[in-house]
Amino acid sequence: MADQFVLYIEGLDAIRSFDEIPAKMLNAARIALNDAARKGRTLAAKEVLRETAFPASYVAPRGGRLAVKNFASNKNLEAIIAGKTRPTSLARFVQGPISVGGGKKRAGLRVKVDPTKGTRLLPRAFLIKLRSGRDIDTKGNVGVAVRTTNGRPPPGYKPAKIAENLFLLAGPSVSQNLYSETNNGGVFTDISPKVAEMIETEFWRQMDLK
Repeated sequence: MADQFVLYIEGLDAIRSFDEIPAKMLNAARIALNDAARKGRTLAAKEVLRETAFPASYVAPRGGRLAVKNFASNKNLEAIIAGKTRPTSLARFVQGPISVGGGKKRAGLRVKVDPTKGTRLLPRAFLIKLRSGRDIDTKGNVGVAVRTTNGRPPPGYKPAKIAENLFLLAGPSVSQNLYSETNNGGVFTDISPKVAEMIETEFWRQMDLK
């Protein structure tokens, strides 16, 4: 799965040596790429939140789940926006308080993954504490699990077997929003024209030609 969005200026990569690029053009390219990378990351985050009911803090730069992985330099005219590929614990999408143990257990859980739709009831689901180190992005090491009677995984939400007849349910990862073969290419495809325009506009502004 493509979890990176690479920014570069078409044409400059054909030049064999950076020494052949005038200093003003080199600086303009670097500034334009880094400016577009920051703005593009913000744009991508907004689109991810439109598609999946993450809290805004989940895709904030400080969290590292959607960030500028590499800024351009005068030696490397390439900036990279990257998203985490780890699946997200479905517990992050549970509606209501997230707690395990204590009191009477309710039958099932309600989750909201798509911000444009209502909640969905998972009648046999319940919250469990997970050991640290699992390959899933959790909130307080809490997961959503379902027991089955036939040993087969339940439908949807990428079930992962954690014990006999016990499956852990996951929601989408950030990278699933960023790139998807079944969703017209995903967020990175959607924002590509705007990011390309950002690069061009800032480049020519730095060159004092626009």
